[in-house]
Order: sequence, then structure tokens, then C-alpha cells
Amino acid sequence: MSTGHEIVAIIALGMGLMFWITDRPSPTSRALALFLGLLGLDVFANATLVHVLAGSGVLPWWARGVGFLDAATFIAGCEWGLRVSRTVSEERGEGRDEGLIRAAQVLSLVYGVLVSLAPELRYHILSLPPQAKVDPRIAVFIVPALLAGSLVLIAGILLLRRRPDRAEQVRIVSALAAVPFLTGALILPTAAAPYAIVIGELMFLFGALRYYMIQGARGMFMAQFLSPQVAELVRTRGLRHAMARKRVEIAVVCCDIRRFTAYAQANTPEQVMRLLRAFYAAVGAAAQEFGGTVKDLAGDGALILIGAPVSFEDRAQRAIGLARRLQERVRPVLKRYSPELGLGVGVASGSVAVGIVGDGGRYEYMAVGPAVNLASRLCDKAADGEIHIDEATLQESGESLPAQRRRRYVKGIDKPVTTYVLRADLTAPAPAP
Repeated sequence: MSTGHEIVAIIALGMGLMFWITDRPSPTSRALALFLGLLGLDVFANATLVHVLAGSGVLPWWARGVGFLDAATFIAGCEWGLRVSRTVSEERGEGRDEGLIRAAQVLSLVYGVLVSLAPELRYHILSLPPQAKVDPRIAVFIVPALLAGSLVLIAGILLLRRRPDRAEQVRIVSALAAVPFLTGALILPTAAAPYAIVIGELMFLFGALRYYMIQGARGMFMAQFLSPQVAELVRTRGLRHAMARKRVEIAVVCCDIRRFTAYAQANTPEQVMRLLRAFYAAVGAAAQEFGGTVKDLAGDGALILIGAPVSFEDRAQRAIGLARRLQERVRPVLKRYSPELGLGVGVASGSVAVGIVGDGGRYEYMAVGPAVNLASRLCDKAADGEIHIDEATLQESGESLPAQRRRRYVKGIDKPVTTYVLRADLTAPAPAP
């Protein structure tokens, strides 16, 4: 085996190990690590067989299985592509690209079977020098390999037409650029195959590094505002999927500082800023504990979504737990700055439309629906230390709380609203993992 093959194989194995170690929780990175690891083993196996055939003229018994190693490498690469495509669309079967990739995987298995039936022909042809006359029988191996590579290219183009997120687009384009080189390595003479493989590897590496650079920059920015669950969703499924416009059932928690205006008038702007920093930090910590997404931090208030972008079946329980935690943890923070300050909290549940809106480079994640308005109105009604919960949230939670039932009119709603007033003097239980 030549030194060139050894270097190419080591590069592939090293890249696979790198992705496995650095991003093992991600299904996409695990598939990429498997593909690169198999690619390294495949290069070793094929180069060894060509070397043995050139020396003794006889292939070892295990030569019939190397074609299936070729196929397994190709199939693993296709699985990586499928997982990337699922970050573009939530529906696994959407579009024709998945069917084309599956067909390419079948063709790779056909290639593996053909190699197992005639390994001497395949490796004899690969061991020929570049200037030698090509045996027309090599078409038996070339046709399924080229068809499989072509199907993958078509699937990738169809995927790009679905306008994926910028980070996803980078790695899709790099993968499409690498496919001709990696597929061609299956049928190129052994002297040329290492060059094709290393070019394909570098293209894969470039796309992967650019993808993680973009995602890392986004993660650093979004971690200031979004829960860890949302950050993980963006990392594994892509920003486009996480922030897609859709109708969802959520719980909304709204909190507001009581007597903030009087405090702001009586203190310096620097003191007010210190208060707000402490307030926002305490609200953010509580929201993360219960899986909430802080949508708005505006002045003396905050609006937190539970159930979007990450869905929770127990969103009502989480919302009530978060409301109690806000009173338990945030209210004492405010009292440290002034005993006159306080906190009111409102909670409501319902169906809302969520998604990114905006243009010109300025975007915002929005939630629009009656539940958002109701939570805000209930927060306005809540006195210091009170939590006002709508009936839908309490019924959905299934909890029995020492709350006072009230029926009242709130601004913007024609009919009276049944609410429950809770004094937050009990410890809020942490949500189930």
C-alpha cells in the first residue's frame, strides 16, 4: 500500500474521530463521524487488495466483502445527507430528495454484490496503470456507482431549492461538491483514487467547519435570550426549523415590577440600570429552569413562552411552577433595592401563532394570540406577590392550588374572564426532566 493511501485513510479516520468527540450528542455529527471512519477503513482495505494483487496475483478470501464496505461507506454518507435534510424540513418524507437518496443506497448495495461476485475483475482493472487500455467490462461497476452519485446530486439540488438555512446551505453545497470525487474514487485507478478522496475530504471538512462557525456564533448570541432547550433545537435541527412559523399550544407567563416608575424617578439612571440587570438575570435563570423562552425584556417587565419553540406536554404545570419561582426568587431581588418594589405575575394558555417576522436584517421571534394578551392583562391586575392564572391553565395543569377564584372583565376582552389568584408563598417544584 502506498504512503498516499495511508495518509488519506488517516485523515479520514482523524476527521471522523474529531466529529465524534466534539459533537457526539448530535445525530448528524454521529452519522458524519461514521461515514468518515468507514471511508478511512475502506481506503486501507482497497489499497491493500490492489497491492496484494500486484504482488502475488491472488486475492485473499476477504476480498469479496470489501465491496460491501464500499457500499456501507456510501450508505453512511447518504444517512448523513438525510439527517441534514431533516433539519431543513420537519416532515421526514417531504420532497423527492429522500426517495432519491434511498434509491442511491440501493444502487450502492448492487455495486457491493457485483464486487463480491467478481472481485478479481474489479481489482485487476483498478491496478492498471493510467495509460493502459480500459477493459469494457468495468462498466459493470461504473454504472451503478455513477447512477448512485448522480441521484445524490439531484437530491441535493432539490434540497437546495427548498431554501435551507444559511448554515445548512453551506454544508449541503460542500457535500455536493465532494460527491463526484468520492464516488469517482470507487472506479478510478489506484494511482489516482487518493487524490480524489482527499479533495472530497477537504470539501467535507470546509463545509463542516463553516457550519459550526456559523452555528457557534448564533449560539453565543441566542444563549443570552433563549433556553438551553431552544439552543439545542437550533443546534441539532437548524434555525429555520426551530423558528418556523406555525400554530402551537403554549403557556405564557408575564411579570412586571410594581412601583417601578416611582423608583426610577427617585434614583439615578445608573441605579435603575443596576436594578434592571439584576431583574433580567433573575428572570432569565428562572425561565431556563422551567424551559421557558424569554421573548421580551421590555423596561420593567418580561414575557416568557413555554411550549415554543420547544414543545412541552406539561407546559401548564411548568408555567405555574415558573410563576411561583418568579415570586420566590425575583421578588426578593427587587426588595434588596427597595422595600417598596414588588412583582406581579400573570399566566394564560392557548393557541398562538409563532415564528420569525421582520426584514432588512432585523428579525424578531413573535407569538401572537389571545393567550399572550390575556397573560399581560392578568399581570396588570396582579398586586405585589400575586399570581393571576386563567382557568384554561389551571384545568390543564390538573393541580389543586390554594387559589381564590374570581370572575372579572379585563381590557380587550368583551366577556368576563374566570381567573384564580394565588399568593406565591409556597416553594415551586422543579419541572420533570
